[in-house]
Parts: sequence; structure tokens; C-alpha cells
Amino acid sequence: MLLLFFLLNFSFGLASFSYEKVFANTETNQNKYSFTVVCDGKKFKFFDTDFETNKIMSMFQKNTRNENVNETTNKLLKMGFSKEEISNYLFPEIKDIYQKLETAFQVCPKQEEIFVLKNECKLDFDSAKSGRFLNKEKFYESVFENIKNNNKNFLIKTTTEEFYLPKLNKEEFKEKSCFSTNFQTSSMERKNNISVALESIDGLVLEDGEVFSFNQTTGERTESAGYKPAKIISGGTFSLGVGGGVCQVSTTVYNACLLAGLEILEVHNHSLPVSYIEPSFDAMVNSGSSDLVVRNNSGGKLIFTTSNKNDICKVKIFGKPNEFKITRFSEKTKIIPAEKEEILVDNKKAEEFGVLVGESKQISFKKDGFCSNGYLNFYDKNGTLIKTQKIRSNTYSPTKGVIIKREDF
Repeated sequence: MLLLFFLLNFSFGLASFSYEKVFANTETNQNKYSFTVVCDGKKFKFFDTDFETNKIMSMFQKNTRNENVNETTNKLLKMGFSKEEISNYLFPEIKDIYQKLETAFQVCPKQEEIFVLKNECKLDFDSAKSGRFLNKEKFYESVFENIKNNNKNFLIKTTTEEFYLPKLNKEEFKEKSCFSTNFQTSSMERKNNISVALESIDGLVLEDGEVFSFNQTTGERTESAGYKPAKIISGGTFSLGVGGGVCQVSTTVYNACLLAGLEILEVHNHSLPVSYIEPSFDAMVNSGSSDLVVRNNSGGKLIFTTSNKNDICKVKIFGKPNEFKITRFSEKTKIIPAEKEEILVDNKKAEEFGVLVGESKQISFKKDGFCSNGYLNFYDKNGTLIKTQKIRSNTYSPTKGVIIKREDF
């Protein structure tokens, strides 16, 4: 767990890194906790005074209070959590440690990822690939045993292993779907958030039957993860929040999955309509309660690719050819009239929107709400409509026109 702080404070460039220099004085260190990671014969050893141990150990104790660690891990295993998931829950830094080790040993984060031409929505069909990868199973098995045994001195063992991948089969990875939305008018902060989320999905491989969670794949929307404050919909109104714009990515992914014929296990609409997609085809996500979850029911492996070029949020899915051509359409079934405009004096919110003292700004315009349905049409290879399927019914609240004033002195 604490290896993250070690890795952030020492260079891992293979040409310049000196293990002897870093650990020259560790033999005289007599601290309470020690941590060692061994990979391919290289040893990383450090002690609690090098890091924010008190903060981290108190977090661990909080997660396991009122019962011993062994009981906690056994309960989580019985609930169906994997050893990797349990390790990441009890020690969130573990995931970052794993990524830093990949960087240190110059291995591929995902073996299949190297077949993706980054930010191009394209696959590389021309080259066979070889290299090394970090053995994730061994890594998390070792981490889990240290946690379960409540070890005072952690010893984490893993290895790197060679792999060889032949050329991708063009017949096996046809373009199943492509969907895009436009974010040209977005703020620079919102554009940044869209790009960060797209990058985390570019190269995602989904095995047949495997479930994809948007939140798990993109990670927490925090500034340390590269996200910036931008406009979001919260509580039926527009406000600023870290990660604003990510819902446009989840919406684009959702529609690409629909057109690929994948099984949607979880999707949520926004409380207000959004401008970049038709009603009943949006996919709102947040880290706390709402996710986009999809199962690969295609009968083969899938590869997701993305692009943010020219302010277009684009997602393509490659895999086994589709049985049907799928199109979408939505219809509004009821109009919900908007309330009259109001003037809001809220100095804190006014400051968020850049309103100067003594001035006012219209932050939302009066707009009717509505109810809507979303449908999919399925066509055979001859272009004959086989069926129409209703997939969703949603309600979008009306938007009250709001002028915000700032009156602080």
C-alpha cells in the first residue's frame, strides 16, 4: 500500500535508477512497519517513517474496526468479491502501485491494448506483438495474503512474464458499431474531462460474457486523476463539479453498445434533458450511485476504441459481426410546462459562475420538461425491418429560468 509514496518520490527510469543508492541506509532503520516488494529479483524495501503511515494505518483500522482482518476478508470473499477487489477496497493505493510497477519494468498495462491505435478509433491488424506483462494474479494473491494475515512486515511477490500475440484476425474483429457526439461548444475544462474519460476506455477488451462497468473502468473523478471542475447536473439544476462532461462519454459509450446489440444491465437518465443526445438515449453516471453497466453477449471478444479529435467524442466497438443492423429513435409523449423565471441571490453560487459583486447573470433559461420513450429498430441483411423494441421510458424535469445575483460587499 505505502509503495505508492515510495514510487512517487523516487525516479524509476531504468537507466538512472540506483537501488543501492536509495536503500543505502535502510539497514539501520528500526521503525515499526516495513514493506518489501520483490519482482524479478529486484527488491524494494522501505519503512513507515518514509511515508504518511499514521494516516494510512488509521484508514485501514477504520475499515476493519470491531473485528479482526481475517474475519473481514473472509466476509468479503463469501460476498463474492475477488482478492483483487478486496485488496483495492482495504488499500486503495494498491491499484496505483501496480501501475507504477508496470512503468518501472516497462511492461504493457494490458496485452491487447497494444493492438489499438490510440485516439484513432482503429485497430492495428498488420503487426504481431510480443513483450512482457506484470503477473496481476500473483501480485494480488500476495497482497491479499499479507492483508489477511495482518502482517506487520509486508512482503509482496510478483513476476513479469513474456507473451506473444499473433496478428489480429480481421474477420474476428469487424466494426460492430460507431457512435459520436459533439462537444465543440464545451469549456476547456469540460473538454479535458471528456478526453481523460475517453482515454481510459481506449483499448478496453471485453471477453465474451464479461461485464463492463463505466465507473470502474474510468475510476474516480478527482483532480488527482486529471479531472477538472466543469458544469454538471445535480439535484435538477446546473452547478460546477469535478468531472463535469464525463456523462457525455458514458452516453456515447452507451449508444455504441446499443448499436452493437450488447446487453444493458444498468443505465440512468439525467434529471434534465441534455443537448448532445436525443431524450431516452442519455446515460448519466456518478461515482456514488449511478453507473453504466453492460454485458458482452456477442459470442466473442470485443475491443473498444475511442477518439476525441475535432471535438468529436467517438466510440467504436470491434468484434464478431452483428446479426442485425440497429438504428435508434425517440419520441416525446408528454410536455411538462416550466415554471416562471426567478431571481436568485446566492453569493456563493454566483462566485462559482464568475458573477462580479453587484452584477447578475442568467444561468438557466426557462424550458419545458417532457416524458419520452426510446426505441431500437432491427433490420436484416436485406434491409427489412424485423422488429421495433421499446427500451426506455423517461421523465425530464422542466428547467426554471434563473438569474443569479451577487450582493456581497
